[in-house]
Amino acid sequence: MAMTVERNCFSGLEGVYDQLKARRLWPLTSVHEKALQREAPHWHPYNNHLFLLEGTISVFDEDAGIRYDLKGGDLCIVPAKTLHAAASDGPMVLMVCFDEPTPMSKIKANPAEEPR
Repeated sequence: MAMTVERNCFSGLEGVYDQLKARRLWPLTSVHEKALQREAPHWHPYNNHLFLLEGTISVFDEDAGIRYDLKGGDLCIVPAKTLHAAASDGPMVLMVCFDEPTPMSKIKANPAEEPR
């Protein structure tokens, strides 16, 4: 299944909370005070919802070879077990959510250590 992007699907933190409740998601908040170097490709055992509150970020679907550029108010949905990575040019606030409670040890599954 391919990644999808919903443009301008929320406004501010209250809008994210409305989306979390409607979609029944489990959130983590990630605040980056400076640019995020492109991370190593990885996957998660559950669907991953990336709500970008502030800044910009590029999300890479490594399986499909597609880059998605997001801005504040955008949501990117990464299906379970999709190999992906992300990078930003500057500060950003990102709420990372899963559709199941996710142990911290499973947040970044290493494809070399765990087969999909």
